[in-house]
Amino acid sequence: MRAKILSASAGSGKTYSLAYKFIHDTIKYFHSKPYLYRAILAVTFTNKATEQMKSRILKELGNLSRNPESSSYMADLRRDLALQQEEIVRRAGLIQQRILHDYSRFTILTIDKFFQRILRAFLKELGYDLNYSIELDQKKVLQQSVDSLIEDSAENEELLRWIEGFVQESVDDNNSWDIRETIKRWESSIFNENSQQVIENAVPKEKLLEVIRSLQERFAVLAAQQKAVGKRALQMMDAAGVEPDDFWKKASGFISIFAKSASGKEFNLTSTMIEKSHSTDGWSKVPAAQSLATELFPLYVELCELCRHKSKVSTSLKALRKTYRTYAMLRDIYGKMRDQNNEEGVMLLSETKHILSRFIADNDTPFIYEKMGNRFERFMIDEFQDTSLKEWHNFVPLLRNAMAQSEDESILIVGDVKQSIYRWRGGDWRILKEYVRRDLGNAAEVPMNNNWRSLKQIVEFNNDAIRKVVSLKNADLNKLLEEAIEQKRLSEKCYTELRDMLLSAYGELEQTPRKRSDKRGYVRVELYDQDEPPIVDYIESAIARGYSYNDILILCRTGKDGARIAKVLMEYKRHNNTFNLMTRDSLIVGGGAVSSFIIAVMRLSLDPDDAINRAVVNDYLGRAYDAPADENDLTLLSAISQLSPEQAFERIVIEYGLGDRKDEVAYLQALHEQVVAFCSSKSADIQLFLKMWDEKGYKASLNVEQNKDTIELTTIHKAKGLERKVVIIPYCKWPLGLDGKGIVWAQPNENAGAVSELGCFPVQCSKEMMAESEFSDEYYREVVFNAVEGINILYVALTRAEEELYVCMPYTTQKEGNLSISGVGKFLWEAVQDKAQTDGEGDSKRIWAEYGVQEAPDRRAGKAVQIENVLLDSYPTSPLTQSPRTLSYRYLEEDGEQIRSARSMGVLMHGVLSEAADDADVMRRIDLEQKNGHLSDEQASELKRIIEREFCRDEVREWFGEWDEVRSENDILSAGVVGTRRPDRVMIRGERAVVVDYKFGEEQRAAHHRQVATYAQLLREMGYTQIEGYVWYLSLGQIVKVDCNTLAL
Repeated sequence: MRAKILSASAGSGKTYSLAYKFIHDTIKYFHSKPYLYRAILAVTFTNKATEQMKSRILKELGNLSRNPESSSYMADLRRDLALQQEEIVRRAGLIQQRILHDYSRFTILTIDKFFQRILRAFLKELGYDLNYSIELDQKKVLQQSVDSLIEDSAENEELLRWIEGFVQESVDDNNSWDIRETIKRWESSIFNENSQQVIENAVPKEKLLEVIRSLQERFAVLAAQQKAVGKRALQMMDAAGVEPDDFWKKASGFISIFAKSASGKEFNLTSTMIEKSHSTDGWSKVPAAQSLATELFPLYVELCELCRHKSKVSTSLKALRKTYRTYAMLRDIYGKMRDQNNEEGVMLLSETKHILSRFIADNDTPFIYEKMGNRFERFMIDEFQDTSLKEWHNFVPLLRNAMAQSEDESILIVGDVKQSIYRWRGGDWRILKEYVRRDLGNAAEVPMNNNWRSLKQIVEFNNDAIRKVVSLKNADLNKLLEEAIEQKRLSEKCYTELRDMLLSAYGELEQTPRKRSDKRGYVRVELYDQDEPPIVDYIESAIARGYSYNDILILCRTGKDGARIAKVLMEYKRHNNTFNLMTRDSLIVGGGAVSSFIIAVMRLSLDPDDAINRAVVNDYLGRAYDAPADENDLTLLSAISQLSPEQAFERIVIEYGLGDRKDEVAYLQALHEQVVAFCSSKSADIQLFLKMWDEKGYKASLNVEQNKDTIELTTIHKAKGLERKVVIIPYCKWPLGLDGKGIVWAQPNENAGAVSELGCFPVQCSKEMMAESEFSDEYYREVVFNAVEGINILYVALTRAEEELYVCMPYTTQKEGNLSISGVGKFLWEAVQDKAQTDGEGDSKRIWAEYGVQEAPDRRAGKAVQIENVLLDSYPTSPLTQSPRTLSYRYLEEDGEQIRSARSMGVLMHGVLSEAADDADVMRRIDLEQKNGHLSDEQASELKRIIEREFCRDEVREWFGEWDEVRSENDILSAGVVGTRRPDRVMIRGERAVVVDYKFGEEQRAAHHRQVATYAQLLREMGYTQIEGYVWYLSLGQIVKVDCNTLAL
């Protein structure tokens, strides 16, 4: 049977389609394959997406079985399966029950986890230790390998010569002499999945030198030939009595090619020189010169060809010399890395796909399934545009086997070429566009062009603006390719491949708006020439019209841009402290002044004479930069130097009163968490902690919990799947070309002579190094593919908006008054400039284009959940002798033994449930606790399983549904009752009040019932007449209703 491809444009409901496919198939084959869910593998690319898909499937099965009228799936299932509603309800309930009781066979995984599962099944066959572990810290492994290689050079003269040569060339190029710094910059190239096999099979150093010598000799031969041809042409001109000035543009024109060649002078062919190589038309109006032109023409053409060939050899030589020493050592480093990993029983995550690709290709699919313990009959692959070639090649045999064994659609592939923005990790949109059909046969493609996310104006704007941007950039690229082929820099084959590639990628752009609303939406594209874009104006306008802060999403291309915006917003927050800022990657711990101060004090404790860190400390304390340390300072520093990092942190915070600075509490908390985590994982001192801080600690993101007063700021790459009512893109200016700094593993052109012997080779990806070299085809591929990805990033950003979209781009004014706009912004402004408006002059001048009108938000009915968020005004600390147990000791008893009791887990889960509006909130909080180290992977997985099971209950779904008022962990005070009473959750609607207490123990107790009955009595005294009470035993999977009329105090 054919595979099915869903081309799911942004907002088209792909999550619905994936869940529907799973539910449809399991209900359809309910009798013939009652455990079909075990044979379905769903694969996506992030842990978050996996959890979302699992939750969606279980939630929809629950809806179908308990609230069929509210299920959006019921009508489609009745139509497609020709079943009565009662039968669908029955089957859905039983399928959900089977999954929950067989949860480990509910296989929805990230692609990396799936491949690791296969790998673990074949450790013995692959020759690996059964207890191997996956190593995620590539930087650490690379650093250790380089250090080990440098140590070996003391006893290896050849290696030492290469390293010395490398150092000398680095110094000559004004780069760092430290080989470790250079190799560090190559990290992404080394661990690229396509480079590992190349590095393993890299040509020996001797062969590399031989190729370079061959190019040098070839250059010398071409230079001699060019000189000889140039002299011969000059001799012919002398003999005919013709002067260079007799030709068009005289001696400085195209005819100068003869004199320059004869002198051996280096030069580049101009466009005029190339044009004159087509015919002698227009060479000269002087009769003698016209007559001679026919004889000179073959020599002229020959010189042009020699110039091209010489330039290609020269540029290739320059490109090889730039990287050949690093390339030569990569093989040694990779060998060291492999030996070191084998010795320690670890495997890099980046290696797994490479190892599996060789193994899967050599084995039958049934054998692979037999070893895994799973036989998958159906595959669903999400975000397919981000799949890499290696991942695809590993999947193909499994998919072909599934197709051969099934009579219906056993393969569902979901993706969107326009949202392919992970090329740096190997993502290749051509797999979705072309290779699926080539490798799986004639797949059935279903376009999903309805947009259920955005209002009509936004959809129409994106349709029109992106189409124009694509058209403009495609024409730009085609012109570049035509010039390249005219100059014989590009092969015909590559030209055919690349021409109109961008246009082809966006062949299915148009969407139809389907969101129901009386509003049309609003879009504003604005230019600015100030330091920062007017995002504060947009935020204030949205809030004034009724939007909440958490309706707003700010998207930046890079973390650096995000940090700039975060700084603007934090400054605004100082004067308008009504919102929080949640950032996934823009606010970093090291960016806080208080963080820099604490780190500087720690450094001074080790070296009190450090002038730089003394200046940092003095600046923070408001002293002169060069103010000397007094006796008290030196005494304090001496004491701090004897402490652990955790104790040192506490001492610094107390001594300098840092905990009282409200605006820096978030940084203090984030730094403290790093200190605690570091100290709990190893025997630590201040020097080791500072080393970790310099390597990675300072880059850690500062996270703020999201609520209704939180603006989210993130990068576009991390915004996949996100949507907000109001989206702001402050810096729409990212380049659509190459930055000239990266390294690309380039395959030489066909017929590249000696260079072909190198195979794939790392080259600096710049026009200077590649455009005229034997790697030119690869250069133009990079140019086109980078442009496609740049516009894809724009598409992803623009399509996150539901109701309002704001896009800003900086501009400068040129001398002649024209506006200069860089990067993608240039093309977007060209697309909208017919709607441009201008207001004001000078610094107050604003230029913009807008579509639609600003309105009040489109509010959907939501949950009236009141969550009390506490913003710390200070950071609590204690003297060292009274320090409380920190998070890392939360589950440690006094004797040091770790416990995972119901009580300790219950404390944590009470906090999680108290702040949750629904099951998705609970899952997010569990992920956060796992990330912060408060839960192990196993604990988090078990808790998620419990929550998914429990939220399928009608009672629980009602508790976390819509109420007039919800109170979580709030005290009830009553006259005549000693102390306070604090029920876990109270839900109120009119005269009805429901009270629930959560329990995580393994047994029921009468005291639990009495406790809830007490709460019920207090609620009755408050005037509520319809009272219900429940004890929710989550671990036991039971809900017990309490008789609220019987009270035992």
